[in-house]
Amino acid sequence: MLLLVFAIAPVADKVAAEEPSPLKSIDRTTPTLRTPLDVISHGSAVFTANSRTGSITAIDQKNLTIIGEWSTGGTLSAIESNGRFLIATDESADRLLVMTPDLSQCKLLLNSQHRLPTNPVDLAISSDGGIVAVSSLWSRTVSLLTLDSSGTVRLQSSVSLPFCPRRLLFIDCCTVIVADSFGGNLAALDATSGRLLKQFSVHGHNIRGMAVNPRTNSLLVSCQTLDSSTFTTYERVFWGVLMQNGLHSLPLDTLFSSSPPPSFAKGVHERSEFQQGGNYAVKSEALAAAPAYARQDGPGASRYPLGTPSIGSGDPGAIVVTSADITALVLSGTSQIAFRMASHLPFERITTGRRPEALCLSADQSRAFIANRFEDSLTVITFGKETAAVETTVDLGTMRPLTEEDIGEQTFFNAQVSLDGWYSCHSCHTDGHTNGMLADTFGDEDRGAPKKVISLLGSADAGPWAWNGARKHLEDQIHTSLLISMQSQISTEQLPVQPLAAWLRTLQPAPGIATAENRLPDPRILQQARQVFETVGCTNCHAGRTLTSADIYDVGIHDEQGETHFNPPSLSGVSQRAPYFHDGRAATLEDVLRSAHHNPNEPLTDHQIQLLLNLLDTL
Repeated sequence: MLLLVFAIAPVADKVAAEEPSPLKSIDRTTPTLRTPLDVISHGSAVFTANSRTGSITAIDQKNLTIIGEWSTGGTLSAIESNGRFLIATDESADRLLVMTPDLSQCKLLLNSQHRLPTNPVDLAISSDGGIVAVSSLWSRTVSLLTLDSSGTVRLQSSVSLPFCPRRLLFIDCCTVIVADSFGGNLAALDATSGRLLKQFSVHGHNIRGMAVNPRTNSLLVSCQTLDSSTFTTYERVFWGVLMQNGLHSLPLDTLFSSSPPPSFAKGVHERSEFQQGGNYAVKSEALAAAPAYARQDGPGASRYPLGTPSIGSGDPGAIVVTSADITALVLSGTSQIAFRMASHLPFERITTGRRPEALCLSADQSRAFIANRFEDSLTVITFGKETAAVETTVDLGTMRPLTEEDIGEQTFFNAQVSLDGWYSCHSCHTDGHTNGMLADTFGDEDRGAPKKVISLLGSADAGPWAWNGARKHLEDQIHTSLLISMQSQISTEQLPVQPLAAWLRTLQPAPGIATAENRLPDPRILQQARQVFETVGCTNCHAGRTLTSADIYDVGIHDEQGETHFNPPSLSGVSQRAPYFHDGRAATLEDVLRSAHHNPNEPLTDHQIQLLLNLLDTL
């Protein structure tokens, strides 16, 4: 069982509220790309957090006009309100911003800033507005901070997790749910102490939405479920067998019962080569045999499948539930919002702008505001007595022409590129990384031998591609993925191969876990580790700047079709890519180094393993 490890940081000095300073106003007529990632209602306005421009846009809720736009000078990833302040996370500068709107003067005032761990991607605020929780992706940290009425921020504790966190949700005044950015892991924390209350998981990955339904007293979780035992054919994609998109409902009273907590599990198949007993084991025969949509996540839990044959629902995301029992969630990959007017009714759909990423409710809950990531716009939905409808779309500003890289990024996150909109490239390669699961995509030219989904971060210049190294050019791999893995119905001559390749070449490797956590080893230890890396032969397969090679090697592992030779993935960012090997049989890097699949005739010593782990955590 993987356990949560808590690092309760020394309490930082108070970050006192500074004399508020006005942020710089932006000319909305200058062509640019804002890329709104989050939206929140605050007072009489709605505010969007725009990633690329690092700006915040205010829209009047009454007349739906732009009040103003102000630059924070960073790269915003999330925004929230505690009723008094706006709070935002700046992912590029690793900081928390506390701001006060003064809309009568068309100003946004910066009260204070606070340093955060690497890559803050989401935040949530307790119901009383006094506790702020922030998730930091690559450092695998949740920061718990207090915010008082003067805007003073104080770090209360830092919680280290065994997964990369993203979505956060307070379910009461002091309990926050943390969701895995890539897999299906979740944790419940006491926000006042940082104590673990519960660890559990859903059968799925890509958790992008969480909400509490007060009518049913349940936690709603939107995610996707990849069936690793199903290979990609037209029929299996069409019927929704390969990739399910769904809404999970977890009863809160059961979730927080006194029963033992479920362990963090990466999937149905649990490799046990590195545990007592050897060989491979299937966690549950009944679970493995059941279709994905029929599996239960725990006592009383249920699932609502989103999508039917010919009508997919790729990349379900943010969720809101009104006090009148209306549920709305964005279907990011198909550029739609799904809604139901009561929990017992089916979902209906409305088209939004391109890639709806976030939504919030108006103060009276009669409207929903949806931030469209790739259209720099806000779709306004009105809830009537029996249905919902688009009221209007608010443009955030003038958009510049798209580059080839921009088109590639939008294509990567577009589920409509796949057959019937069931999934996007992002569905498996989450944000260009990996969901950590196995997929049988015919990418290595065989079926019945699922392989781990490879991270695409930094991989564009680390070819060849496919586990067997069969694709010598990135464009060849993309072409195969579009036609076979995604069963795209786009004509061959119009496949968006070049834009996708252009965007993938911009992706940098994930930072090593030690780098992200700012705990680099002593330089002398790293020097010793590099010497071991060379002397024991690691550089034979992992060489040069890309830490890989163009050859294929037999490391004593075969797949279900008898294949024994595989191309070594790059070691750049390797500490962020568990599990390991083509079939995910190794849970940790230490498992890899202790296995007989590297240096079978000269096993590494404990000292060598520790040195290599220190090095690998920095790559």
